Amino acid sequence: MQLQRGFSLLEVLITLLILKLGLLGVLAGQTLALQYVIDATQRTTAVALTATLLHELGASITNHPDFSLELTVDSAAELPVCNATTRCTNAELRHYQLARWQQLWQHHPEMGRAAPLFTPQFCLQFADNSLQLQASWQQRAHAEASHTASCAAGPGRSAISLTARIP
Repeated sequence: MQLQRGFSLLEVLITLLILKLGLLGVLAGQTLALQYVIDATQRTTAVALTATLLHELGASITNHPDFSLELTVDSAAELPVCNATTRCTNAELRHYQLARWQQLWQHHPEMGRAAPLFTPQFCLQFADNSLQLQASWQQRAHAEASHTASCAAGPGRSAISLTARIP
């Protein structure tokens, strides 16, 4: 009887099967990691956007009556008509800040800029010298599902809430 050298076809096929299963596991891990990175990027963007707005509004709403508003992708804040010759009131300044801030997170295809958050919703409330901003957005992993947008976290939606005390 003569000794055979090399691998049989069955051994090569089993090796390829094991290699294929390992590579599929790595691919699934990469896909999941990408979803987590996108969700983390959205959370960071939401924190930056809300902190910016709280800082800007905190400087301009002192001695101002209480207010509450909701902003979505569909609700557009209007820019006031004041200019260099016509001075803005505090309310007009607040509307200007909200409109400029809203432009930061909206989708602008004509400028080639995508929205940083998926279906965002912002709820802003000012009462008793305290400014509270809640924000929620659609998670990328659940982008296909249609959920009712609200400022609170829910199935497929992430949310943050920031509060600033205005002196």
